[in-house]
Amino acid sequence: MNDELPAHTWQSTTVGSEGGPLLVCEADAFPEWGGALHDSAYTLDPACDYARAWSAVHPSDDDLEAAFVRFGAHGQHTGLVWEMDGEGSAEIAYGPAGTFLLTRSWLPRDRRDAPRRRAAGASPAQETEVGELQLPGGRAVVVWAAEQAAGAVLRVEPGTYRVTCGWHEGTRGRYLPQEEMYGPPRPYADDDWSCRWVRFTRSDA
Repeated sequence: MNDELPAHTWQSTTVGSEGGPLLVCEADAFPEWGGALHDSAYTLDPACDYARAWSAVHPSDDDLEAAFVRFGAHGQHTGLVWEMDGEGSAEIAYGPAGTFLLTRSWLPRDRRDAPRRRAAGASPAQETEVGELQLPGGRAVVVWAAEQAAGAVLRVEPGTYRVTCGWHEGTRGRYLPQEEMYGPPRPYADDDWSCRWVRFTRSDA
């Protein structure tokens, strides 16, 4: 971990998932995202965008943290699919030099300072390269991939973003013990609690 962490501005908006990955894509492309489609028996259409997003991060021989998925009538758009590992909410932060960050931990929102610091201060060696995402219009949608309505719309610098992801298994696990859940807030070390994150860094700046 870095002794001096780069400044990050955490947003009040979060993006929730009822289970399954989040999608990050260019806002102008999002209207062509189909989300989850079901038949009359509520069986998921395996050809729908959400099913393909799920398959991208859960291929038959592996489980991935993040992957890319093509969508649109002619597959002309690309979205980044990020697995949050179960139901929960992702926090959003703007970082230095045009970066932005999505993080997920399993702590109550008012106790997340430590996992925020852990994700924000991660070194390149603690992250896995995913690829590049084009955001030419300067607006990115972040949404549960099953949805067809935008979750959060972020103002970002137009350009190409290098995508990296990371995760940390906390020394104290994922969940606060009950006696701490309802007690007064207390300081925690950055490594105490599990978290995962995905970082977007301008690669054409």
